[in-house]
Amino acid sequence: MTWDYNNHEGRAATIVDGGRRVVSYASDGMVLEDGTSVADSDAIGWRAECSCGWKAPLMFERVSDPSAALKPWQVFETEGGWAPKEIEDICHTEWLDHVRPEMGIDAVRQAAEDHRLSGERLDGSVAEARQRGVSWADIGKAVGVTRQTAHERWKALSQNPR
Repeated sequence: MTWDYNNHEGRAATIVDGGRRVVSYASDGMVLEDGTSVADSDAIGWRAECSCGWKAPLMFERVSDPSAALKPWQVFETEGGWAPKEIEDICHTEWLDHVRPEMGIDAVRQAAEDHRLSGERLDGSVAEARQRGVSWADIGKAVGVTRQTAHERWKALSQNPR
């Protein structure tokens, strides 16, 4: 499974010996970046990764021995291949932490664009109101500023000298 946000595609990547990453799964095993096929049982663990090159600092290690005492970063898994659901969920959370700053700046960009557009609408509304003869005092009152402040801000838009 992959997760998308803007130019980021995250995944719980399956890792084999040598830190090599699985790029696809086939009926007869897994395919590595270099095109080599390996058995599902060759998986040594899973790590959250992103298409931008980011990799989570921790790899969850696959342990196939049921009698082993597991450390917090180890997972009992007999088959290999795809990440178990609980590991995929943890990887997704790690990836979300990675993209969260971009999500925040995107919200700022959107708010700035909304602000620009609303300013343009307000300027247009003031210009139209002035063309219809509305006073600076009434415009100021509608906007929540003084007559003088309204006049100073929008006098260049006004063709009505009143």
